[in-house]
Amino acid sequence: MSDYILHEITEQIITKRVRCDYDLLQQDIMKLRKQNVLNELEILKLTGKSVIFENQEIIASRVVTAFKNRKIINIMVVSKTQSGKTGSMCATIKQYLEDTSNLIPIENIYIITGLSSCEWKEQTKERMPESVQTRVFHRCELPNTFVDEIKDKKNILIIMDEIQVAAKKGQTIYKTFNNAGLLNKSKLYENDIKILEYTATPDGTIYDLMKWNDASTKILADVGDGYISSYNLLQMGRVKQYKELCGYDKETGEVDEEVFENIEEIKNDINKYSNSLYHIIRTKNGAEQDLTIQNFKQIFNADNYDFIKYDRESEIEDINKTLIMKPERQTFIFIKEMLRCAKTLKKNYIGILYDRYSKNPDDTTIIQGLVGRDTGYDNNSISICYTNIDSINRYEELWQSNFEDKTIKWNSKTTKYINGILSGKNTFNDPKDYDGFSVASEESTEEIEEPQPIIKMKNFIEIKKWFNDNLKTKGYGNGPKQKTKDDDGFYRCITQFDKEEKIRKITEFEIYEKNKKWGFRGNSLKSKEKNKYRVYPVYRNETDVNSLEWWLIYY
Repeated sequence: MSDYILHEITEQIITKRVRCDYDLLQQDIMKLRKQNVLNELEILKLTGKSVIFENQEIIASRVVTAFKNRKIINIMVVSKTQSGKTGSMCATIKQYLEDTSNLIPIENIYIITGLSSCEWKEQTKERMPESVQTRVFHRCELPNTFVDEIKDKKNILIIMDEIQVAAKKGQTIYKTFNNAGLLNKSKLYENDIKILEYTATPDGTIYDLMKWNDASTKILADVGDGYISSYNLLQMGRVKQYKELCGYDKETGEVDEEVFENIEEIKNDINKYSNSLYHIIRTKNGAEQDLTIQNFKQIFNADNYDFIKYDRESEIEDINKTLIMKPERQTFIFIKEMLRCAKTLKKNYIGILYDRYSKNPDDTTIIQGLVGRDTGYDNNSISICYTNIDSINRYEELWQSNFEDKTIKWNSKTTKYINGILSGKNTFNDPKDYDGFSVASEESTEEIEEPQPIIKMKNFIEIKKWFNDNLKTKGYGNGPKQKTKDDDGFYRCITQFDKEEKIRKITEFEIYEKNKKWGFRGNSLKSKEKNKYRVYPVYRNETDVNSLEWWLIYY
């Protein structure tokens, strides 16, 4: 190949977003429409529907400044739950239009989400200028309406909300990008496509996005004065560890007695309130919701308390229409598959919020759940949330590290671990799925599958039953065998710790810090087939025989 031809090919490689040219008539029309949008934003401010605050202006300024670097295609803004993401979006639209160096047709600004939620769509549209409202799309509208609209457009700003939802390769966002021709770096540059992602819980998407090198950046949004985070609630003593509230055993047909003790704990908190409030309880699905309500009615006399169901089949269209009215009596609202991310609650009359207990919680589900709905600028200072405390602590650690500490064990649908290091898991942000990206190969890094979240039970019979129900039929063998206590009443087992003292008590710390992966890394095929699970008697307090739990770790 001649030097001349090589030079011609090199010249064709696009390394930044190409600015679109508009004639004078087009520019005049865009300026007039831009003024319409700015007027609409001012009306939203005056009517109180969408007020832009100082911290949101700062976030917007950082976004607009970052997009001045035309190498950047994608910006992720991480902002805490209920801290004003929609206001930040409005501020960004406003500042982007006000910047004289940016000319963009209003019809090229889109707001989309992977959420399948008409509620999100209506809530977002209400807070957006009228000129943008017709281009607010949720999941069901992305593959067709959204794709058809943007396919042949240039100079587009796509604002994405709750980007952790439907984020895996093969799910809706990925398919939408693929069908719209957005999985191509050169096309993104050539067509001047700008993508702005918003989330409180980026999960694996942030680690994949950081592989874009100089084509992406992230912004951690500062909150405004008066904001209360989930970690603030924890520090205030207004977060408690959640527990099982259903406890129904299908084999015996009985309810675990501890469930009633757990509900009594709620009653003790409610009795401290001087006024009647709403208490939101997230239940399991199906018949277990009714069983949970029955459990509550055994502790709370139905003559003195009100019980309401709120799910997709209930007559309540918007829970806030109920929450804004002071209840006459202490009122329980039992929710099922509702009030996740993006929903804002009216908090004046909320007392207890209780998320659905899980032995192996998804950290994102916790942060975006009821404790997330209780955060924000309008917390009532009396609410108490029962949830998974470890998830809140991990989230704070991630935030303090700018989401750069990859040793923090964050459990979500799009996070994985390679040699103990946090990474993305096949998300739509992974540049290896985009044509034209040069990404460092990960093939040289041996990927070692992480254990599933630890299964924890209070006695050996329960852990054996869980094994039989979930693993026995999948080639994991006959399962764990009961161990024998030593003379002092403690169980001991073999570990990797001390060569001279191979049998010892195990504590929670030792499992998490030293022993979680032990025995699973054999190189031979026989070792890999054999070492599929381990069961430990674990003591939360090594001096207390009653602090025993049985932990199962499996791959």
